[in-house]
Formats: sequence, structure tokens, C-alpha cells
Amino acid sequence: MEDVRSALTAYVTEGEPPIGLSGENVLAAARLSRRRYLLTGAVAVLVVVLALGLAVVVLPHRAEVASRPCPTASDTRAALVDRLSCLVGRAVRSLLPSDAQISRLTIPGETPPDDPFRLIADPAGDAPADALFHMGVRVTDARGTGSVYVLILPGGGGGPPCGDPEEISCRTEPTAQGFMWLATLRTGDVVTHRVGLATLNAHVQFWSNNSGVLQQMGVHLPKQRPEPTLTLDQVRQLALTPGLDL
Repeated sequence: MEDVRSALTAYVTEGEPPIGLSGENVLAAARLSRRRYLLTGAVAVLVVVLALGLAVVVLPHRAEVASRPCPTASDTRAALVDRLSCLVGRAVRSLLPSDAQISRLTIPGETPPDDPFRLIADPAGDAPADALFHMGVRVTDARGTGSVYVLILPGGGGGPPCGDPEEISCRTEPTAQGFMWLATLRTGDVVTHRVGLATLNAHVQFWSNNSGVLQQMGVHLPKQRPEPTLTLDQVRQLALTPGLDL
């Protein structure tokens, strides 16, 4: 079973994968490989990120979302993206207030998709599942603005060890789907709940924080609500969403 750290080397163009599979660093590395000219040198300043023009979408009612069946095909990468995006979007929506507003988190120069939950697939090979699937959304509700992210990598293996210097807490647990780790981290005023699940064929990671600004290496995020958009238990629920195993 391929180690997750080894799998990541296929997607990162410079240096080793980040220690502990930090959600912030992995997502930044993925975006670096996709639009390197936008993120080289010093990371884009916070003002640029805040200036992104993003369409705001009012979430449909939970019952309406749950009634829509997700695609089941995975024979092509496009079909796999359709299936995973539907599953992720439906799972996240089910945990948010019905009047919450969402907008896609994008890097400068990127046009947000019509569906803010549509995953990006950074390919590393020809097989449909041989890619790094990821996306992030900004969520605004009565408590303020925060974010929800997802990262799905092919290949199983053990989860990253606890020990990130920014961890407030971290624990691991076995599940029927695979090995899981759950962590809460604090960077300045920003708190992040992050959960990873190593299944037989994939490594699924979700995280949520209390800032609506895109996470990038070296960027200090502003606190925009008292707590992350989702609780640690809710992020755990997302990681256990059926059907995300590649």
C-alpha cells in the first residue's frame, strides 16, 4: 500500500511534501503546480486574495439537495470529478444552515466554476483516479465567514503523525473505512479543524477554519468568525462520506 507521503511527491514540483500533510501547505503546493507563475517567490499578498471577485450562491434547502442523486460513473476523469463534486457538495451543504451563502475560493486569475463545490483535478497520469482532487469554499452565515476545504489523493496508507507545532489537539482512531486522524490547530487568531482518512484506495482530507480568505503559505489569515464554520465532529462526518474512496 503506497505511503501518502510518497504519493504526494508525484504532485509537488519542488522539494519534499510538507511534513504532517498540512492541509494549507498541500493545497498551496497543488495550486503551485497548476499556476506556478502566480504563486512563485513571495506568496500573493492578502489584499490580492481579498480582492477576488467571487459570485455568492445561496445554498438550496437541505431536502432539495438530498433528493438529487449523484452520478455513479468513474470511467473517465471528468465523470469521477462529477461524482466526487456531487458527493462533497451534498455532504457539506447538509451541515450548513439553509440560508448560508457560499463562494468559491480561487487564486488570482482563476474563474470560479458555476458549482462552487466542483473539484479541481490536477492530473499526474492517464488513469481517471490518478490525480489530486481539491477545492475550497467560503461560507458566510449568521456567525460570520469561514471556509471548508477538501483534498483527495489516490493511494491508501497510514495517516500523518500528530505533532504539528500549531496543534491544539490531535488524536487518531480506527474506522471501518480506514485509519483516521483528527486535529485542531491554531495559527494566530485562526482555528482549523482538520480530519484525514486513509482508505484502501485514497487519502481523504477535509478541514474548516474561521477565515474566509484562501489559505496560502506565508499568508496571515484574518479571523472572520468566532469559531470554524464546521465543528471537528462535522469535519469528521465529511471525511466519512460514503463514495469518496477512489
